[in-house]
Amino acid sequence: SSDPNANPVHSDGANDDDDDDDVIEEYTKIMDETVTLPDMWAILDCANIMEQQRPIHNESTWVYLRGAYIASVGYRNSTIRYDQIHGNGFPPDSIVVKHHPVKGRALFANQFFRKGDKVWGDGYSACFQEGLDYRNFLASIPAHLACDVFLWAYSGKSYGVCVDLDEGSLINHASDDDVDRSDRPNMQRHVATRDIHPGEEILTDYMEFSEAAGWAELGLGSWGESDENLYYDDGDYVNDDTEDAEDAMMKEEL
Repeated sequence: SSDPNANPVHSDGANDDDDDDDVIEEYTKIMDETVTLPDMWAILDCANIMEQQRPIHNESTWVYLRGAYIASVGYRNSTIRYDQIHGNGFPPDSIVVKHHPVKGRALFANQFFRKGDKVWGDGYSACFQEGLDYRNFLASIPAHLACDVFLWAYSGKSYGVCVDLDEGSLINHASDDDVDRSDRPNMQRHVATRDIHPGEEILTDYMEFSEAAGWAELGLGSWGESDENLYYDDGDYVNDDTEDAEDAMMKEEL
């Protein structure tokens, strides 16, 4: 079925001209190479969008985003092929997405993964070698989806900017180095680093593949301090309040 979150339109047509003008203005601003990532976040009003619980997207939204990506970079430059328009990078029926009370959307195992098993493949990762292509992609999709992309995308000097256009984007962050947190990564570089049981959240360490300096290489500026702190799908930062909430939730479950 179609996903109403993919490309919302007005039903009465009364304000279509004003809406078109707003879209053109947003596109023009985002394509301005002096506009940085935080500027784009503000232009698209992402802070207000993220105040509401974000939906769990169905396949039609992922297909829509993949098509928009291919159109933005051109098929020859696309890291997603036409035969990858449908599906995702996980074994069939192996994962389920739910809303986590603290983290927003989160990915959970729906089967047992033994240590060393491949959990996910990156065949649906959309990568950009040019900053203008990334800007064009963001400007070509509805604002609320562009705000999702801001949360999911990561950068590196060796590969540019990438965003996983499947449920892989909903894998949350955890680190073995953070002794104050109970969460620990159980997947790294697509492979289970320990046994993962059904119902267990799948977690990975973003710092293993993300480089804060990569954004500037493509002329996109920087997220600033949030580069290393934007951990969760819902845009919440890791802070004392978040950790206290997690501790309270864990105690409640015990």
